[in-house]
Amino acid sequence: MKILLVEDHPAVAEVSCNLLREVYGHEVVHVATGKAALEALAGFCPDMVLLDVHLPDMTGYDVAVRLRAEPKWESVILVALTGFGNEVDCARATAVGIDAHFRKPMDFELLSRLKRAA
Repeated sequence: MKILLVEDHPAVAEVSCNLLREVYGHEVVHVATGKAALEALAGFCPDMVLLDVHLPDMTGYDVAVRLRAEPKWESVILVALTGFGNEVDCARATAVGIDAHFRKPMDFELLSRLKRAA
């Protein structure tokens, strides 16, 4: 699976990328900001975006809104991640097109079971 990991914490990003690549065999591109995520999509077509909710330049919800505004990204699975307990606003996440949300560290074993919400 092709995954775009949007994570601003360097240690979390490094461990996540290593696990996703080496243990689960995914192709992973990592960026640390919402702006970089949107720019990365110009050259990378992911099946899934793992999206930190709290980014330094915009929220993960803002990134999701911009992704969902483009028909090209309609089928991409969006997963919101937070390191702050249960701070994902479920209603807001659903409203902006986020398909699933998890607290970090996420169990990457679950990725293969996630589907795009109708």
